[in-house]
Amino acid sequence: MSSQRIDLTKLGPEQLAAVKQQIDQEFQHFNQSLQALALARNKFQDCIEDIKSITSPENKDQKIMVPASASLYIPGKIVENNKFMVDVGTGYYVEKTDTEAISFYEHKIQKLNRESIQIQDIIKEKTTASLAIEAHIRQAAMNQQQELLKKQQAQQPTGAS
Repeated sequence: MSSQRIDLTKLGPEQLAAVKQQIDQEFQHFNQSLQALALARNKFQDCIEDIKSITSPENKDQKIMVPASASLYIPGKIVENNKFMVDVGTGYYVEKTDTEAISFYEHKIQKLNRESIQIQDIIKEKTTASLAIEAHIRQAAMNQQQELLKKQQAQQPTGAS
């Protein structure tokens, strides 16, 4: 990711606040992305657990309810408990053995883990930048306050008797 460097010392309080708001929005976006990756990772982990459960010998010829729609089920029976139709993306399904399916989902989980680490690094970077901007906003506000006090003192008449 290419990050743009901004000299914070050359920005006024309003500009600093705008930059901070943008960074905070990016932070929220990356946080949501990290949560979505965690949900996907959990879904794939659930698939692995389901495969392991279904392939156990006691589940061969087991009766099950097969979803026909979101709220409609039909009775079914597990005939081959070591073959699965795996959704490989964009509506395509591929028949895989239990070992192949588990390997497929493990690779997906590893990819999501790598992406999660990258996003966590970006989140750390955004947090550091946000804290730095907050410090500059406080410093700029203090500088403005000091300048205002100096002007007020300069405008006050001196005490001559």
